[in-house]
Amino acid sequence: MKFYKYGQEQDLKLQFTSNTGYIDVPEVTYNNLSRFKALNATETEIKTIIVKPINEEIISYVEGKSGAKFQKHDEEFIIRTEGENVVVYADDNAGAIYGLMTFLRLLDENSCFAYDYILDYPESSFRGVKIYMPGYDELDHYRALVDMMMYFRHNTIMIEIGGSMEYKRHPEINEGWEEYAEFMSEYSGKAIKLQNHTYPWRKNSIHVYNGGGSYLTQDTLRELKAYTNARGIKIIPEVPSTSHCDYMLIRRPDLAERPEDPYPDTFCPSNPESYELLFDIFDEVIEVFEPEVINVGHDEFYSLNVCDRCRKRLKDGWEIFAEDLTKIHDYLAEKGVKTMFWCDKLQNVVKEDGMNFGGAINYVYFNWDVNGKFLGTIPATWMARDVIPKDIICMNWFWSFGEKHDEEIREFPVVFGNFRGENMKGGFRKRCGNNTTGGMCSSWAATQPVYLQRNRIYFSMAYQDMLFWDSKYDDTDDRQYEEVCNKAFENLYTYNYGPMSTRGNRFIEIVHTSDRYEWYRELVDGIFAHGPEYEKDFYLGDYVVTYTDGTTYNKRIYLGEQVGSHDVVWYGSKAQEEYRQDNPGSAGTRMNNRLSEVSYSTLPEYIDGKIYYKYLLENPNPEKEIKLVEFKGVENADWNFEVKSIKY
Repeated sequence: MKFYKYGQEQDLKLQFTSNTGYIDVPEVTYNNLSRFKALNATETEIKTIIVKPINEEIISYVEGKSGAKFQKHDEEFIIRTEGENVVVYADDNAGAIYGLMTFLRLLDENSCFAYDYILDYPESSFRGVKIYMPGYDELDHYRALVDMMMYFRHNTIMIEIGGSMEYKRHPEINEGWEEYAEFMSEYSGKAIKLQNHTYPWRKNSIHVYNGGGSYLTQDTLRELKAYTNARGIKIIPEVPSTSHCDYMLIRRPDLAERPEDPYPDTFCPSNPESYELLFDIFDEVIEVFEPEVINVGHDEFYSLNVCDRCRKRLKDGWEIFAEDLTKIHDYLAEKGVKTMFWCDKLQNVVKEDGMNFGGAINYVYFNWDVNGKFLGTIPATWMARDVIPKDIICMNWFWSFGEKHDEEIREFPVVFGNFRGENMKGGFRKRCGNNTTGGMCSSWAATQPVYLQRNRIYFSMAYQDMLFWDSKYDDTDDRQYEEVCNKAFENLYTYNYGPMSTRGNRFIEIVHTSDRYEWYRELVDGIFAHGPEYEKDFYLGDYVVTYTDGTTYNKRIYLGEQVGSHDVVWYGSKAQEEYRQDNPGSAGTRMNNRLSEVSYSTLPEYIDGKIYYKYLLENPNPEKEIKLVEFKGVENADWNFEVKSIKY
């Protein structure tokens, strides 16, 4: 049990400032700690932050205060105020890091800490984020994301490898991947057009963002691995296999399961050469990352048992699937690596409208329209779960189809994948049962802040931090749910800009809103956060900052980045209804996506019956005196933009 939700408060406030010293504090936390230091001391200062092992003295102190017997847990920490010092007790690097990040979380707007002691540990052992491989111009964004994951107490990052890692044994993979990604990135939406609206068969989504359309050297990846691991975060390489293998097949179309596909995405599991190439890839990935686990993909396995080689074997689709996955599992097991995969093909999702998913027999219609042209079927594969090794880790990204499908994979270790805890309709702990160890939100776009924010990765991290750690949070309770969502917004805003005591005159505070409406769109699969379509749909105008010396600074403003709509439904059932209107046939969503996409850069708040967005515009010239700040919208707009207040 936990002794207190947040710990025990005290009257004395101690301020975290630039004068505060460190003893045995991990250097990897310095960057995050510096974001929260008050610029000027206004209270009694914290003299030193100290990290120590958990000892009998602190255990006795906590037991005496709580009246409960101390029990050891993984990743545990205790924070205690001792005179003018704050001491973090932890038995490992992870506990020390999470204790320091929790200390930051509990600082007020003046960077003051007011707790006697706190004890905490996670309720979920797996807390992750899935991303594409960053490109070379995204390496700083990657490091910033890792630091942010550390702040929100996540411990796992899954990186899609594909063609975006240097292959010394097969350089043709990298050459082909660059060519393919450039072609698919010709314009925003091209990849989705080819994926969903061009061919008379289902195709895998096309991951044109991976590696920024290129690849990183193995030496660069070793550096990123060291940076990540030092912050208590493990890397799971995702090596798409069998399905999502376009990166393998660009230069080896002879291995394709569907020879008529000009851009094949699935290799033939009956061709031994498919595995010769795949296992070479595995070997290089293992050499670079030294992973405990590799995710081998297998999601969206649509082209199954269609080539002549497979059909001649006279096996059912599920048998071919099981044989393939077992072969891959056994190879990795020989290397001492565990197998993880996207387990949709083990789940028998049968829908009343005729659109079945996952491991059910799939009826294929052109454009995914059940009223459109019928194209054929994809064989059922759910039966494979009875014969594949039971130590394969299942990434359950079909959690949104309902609790009943959790039961289909109870015999396996499970992690909720593509996880949006804020959109689960409650009951997270119950749904975990005794085999699901946590969850992982997923970014299917570039590793850049605009994508991570607008695709709600930041919000999911902030919400799931509390879902994964707080044993007292009941997500079936609407009141608690709203409190946790509000706290997620606040935590993101504070992490982005720092507490009030750290800002000085670096920012101009603006409270604004708009009646512009755009239905929510994820910027994934080749939908870009730039270009003419993006400008047309989301550009609203500029803030113009005029200084007394006559110089000016312009900041472009986009709907969904720095501001949202005034009539966005907050949370709950109304948000679900709105989502269904924009996404017919969907089960809906508990959190309004049009609200969570503007988290991090803004703090939404109700004022006079509207939703306004508090936004801090960074002042590039803080040494200059500001004469005027005004908003200039696009000409001939058929919508309104309201600025409620500007402070500088």
